[in-house]
Amino acid sequence: MKSASVITVSQSLPESEAKGKVIKKAGNRIGYNYIIIKSLKESQKNDVVKCLYIKSLTNFGFCVIKEGSYGDSKDKEGRDIKDRLIWQQQLHAELQDKVRMPRLLGHFEENGNYYLVIERIKGKPLYKACREKNGDLRNGLLTGTRTGITFIDYLIQIIDLLNTLHKHHVVHRDATSNNFIIMPNGKVAVIDMELSYSLQQQAPAPPFQLGTYGYMSPEQLKTETPTIKEDVFSAGAVLLQVWTGISPTKLTDASPNSLPEKVHFFIPDKAVADMVIRCLDPDAAQRPVLSTLYEVLVKYKEDLRIKKNRTVTNPLIFSKEQIQQTIQQAIGTLASPLLVDEIKGWFSENMKIEPVRDKSKINKAWYASFGKGAAGVLYLLNETKKMGYSTESTIPYIRKSLGLIETKYIKRIQTVSPSFHFGASGIAATLALCIQSGLLAPEPHFQDWINRLLDRDNQEPGFMNGIAGQGMAYWLCQDFLLPDILIKRLCSYVDQLLQTQQKDGSWIYKEVKGKQKKRQGFANGVAGNIYFLLEYAKRYQSPKANAAAEAGLEWLIKRAVHKDGKIFWRSDKNKELMHWWSEGTSGIALAFIKAYECSDNPTDKQRYKQFATGALLNHPKQVLDNNLSQLQGLSGLGEIYLEAYKVFQDAEWMERADWIAQVFMHLKKEHPQHGPYWLVQHERQPTPDFMTGNSGVIHFLLRYCYPKQIGFPMMP
Repeated sequence: MKSASVITVSQSLPESEAKGKVIKKAGNRIGYNYIIIKSLKESQKNDVVKCLYIKSLTNFGFCVIKEGSYGDSKDKEGRDIKDRLIWQQQLHAELQDKVRMPRLLGHFEENGNYYLVIERIKGKPLYKACREKNGDLRNGLLTGTRTGITFIDYLIQIIDLLNTLHKHHVVHRDATSNNFIIMPNGKVAVIDMELSYSLQQQAPAPPFQLGTYGYMSPEQLKTETPTIKEDVFSAGAVLLQVWTGISPTKLTDASPNSLPEKVHFFIPDKAVADMVIRCLDPDAAQRPVLSTLYEVLVKYKEDLRIKKNRTVTNPLIFSKEQIQQTIQQAIGTLASPLLVDEIKGWFSENMKIEPVRDKSKINKAWYASFGKGAAGVLYLLNETKKMGYSTESTIPYIRKSLGLIETKYIKRIQTVSPSFHFGASGIAATLALCIQSGLLAPEPHFQDWINRLLDRDNQEPGFMNGIAGQGMAYWLCQDFLLPDILIKRLCSYVDQLLQTQQKDGSWIYKEVKGKQKKRQGFANGVAGNIYFLLEYAKRYQSPKANAAAEAGLEWLIKRAVHKDGKIFWRSDKNKELMHWWSEGTSGIALAFIKAYECSDNPTDKQRYKQFATGALLNHPKQVLDNNLSQLQGLSGLGEIYLEAYKVFQDAEWMERADWIAQVFMHLKKEHPQHGPYWLVQHERQPTPDFMTGNSGVIHFLLRYCYPKQIGFPMMP
């Protein structure tokens, strides 16, 4: 590699002003030889596109082009994305015959932009390969199935790739699960070298910043001079992610005391777990060399093949008392700057603005709804107060929530959404429950608020946004309504569902280009409508509502797919549904659990239980996922396990809820001033929301501790 650094190269180029980036539209041309096929990534830092290159009748094919605009993403030294791409071009030219990485096909400038042209390597990122295996991967890694052995082999190749880079005096510095490509032949390639550092040249100087949170070592975060130990830390993070399916951002910044507890819980094999802990040591000098990690993985693979018994970890198991203490501490976090603004109250991530550049921050917004906003936090606090927890620290923000509800809903009542989860009816239900349980004092205007919030026209079926959810809200608010208004509105919802139900028992979700789209799930599909109709039929002994619910159940039964004792459903596009509450199999299971509970026919009860159980068995007993939310993650699944245990009284469902509670305790983060919290989805900063944030996690833990006193969220 030549000794000239990236600085020298960039200064030799004319600093012409960019005339704007190329519009990333299929068919547009970049340069003379390249036609855009599709955009792979667009960001302020740089865009990446897949292109067709045509250089002659015999020289053509697909490639990847990275575009860098002059002046974009300048660092303290005045270097921009062009400098990074020029450095990457040098690395590809030097290393492409030594390491399996994209080959350099060219580079050029146009309109002040710099373009790096590299080979398109066929395959998928390691991250995507892991996701596609869902719950099968961890079990395979533990038991040595073909899938497990295959992924151990991928990890061995990744360690070998990094080791080869180090032998050529290069530190990758962004070794994430997205930057290793699994090719169709089972070989692994490494990509995205722009942050790399040459130990021999000591270039670029200073090294480019930063990397990917969760994979970055403490010294890389501090932008110290790179060493190969940065990649060792990243390798440990990749191993942990493959074993757990959980983003390293939720684990690798744990304290030196708690990190071993977490890793030993998630990785049962002691030798592998201990090696990961050593890789993630904050002291770079204590990290192993990659050859040692390589040997541990090779030995693990060999022992899996011959089914040799290996030493297992002794994981820390949290007691109910410790979980209860965490709940109280987490209530305190809800009153801290981590989750609430002192002036405006509880915040969410803004749904309408692009994420900020600083990956540790979010664009804040203040919503009032149950699903995403202040009402969801009020609901959680009300449930905790019922069980004797102190909510005193949150009182100032409860008042601010009421002001937000008044401003955003009561004063704009004619224009607000009637949605249960994201609108007026869910807020009405929250207010009613909080007054009944004493979190809110029964002020005279509250009854008027509740009635006005409920009295919103809604023509949509469905639970989350439609009349099935709105009907639930009416039951939750019944103490504040005149009986004849309650019955009249509920009857109208039932009539509306009966009128729009199709002959096959389903409901149309929407029409797209003349085609009717139907959904099976709970939030916006058939399962949520069934649940409401079953509740109505049970309360008012309505044969019509019961018959409609049964027709919906039969539609779900006919569309079910049976495989290996499990039951799942497919979408209109013939894709297997995910397995969570909102639109997945566990939400459908909830409708069958309700049907079992409401039925008096032993044959039907057994049948409904079979479908509920089959749907829930899609998850392994020790389920793991990066998403912890109520909406489409572990909290919502845990709530359904608790519901299944309550109705069926089968110990298995409580055991599964036990596991999820332990997962949450091990994924708990501790802020030194503000207390415990969770990164629930992919957010950069925690939020207090119920369906997608911390309140939903806390509610599951609360219900887990008090399953007889606390019910399924927002159900009468």
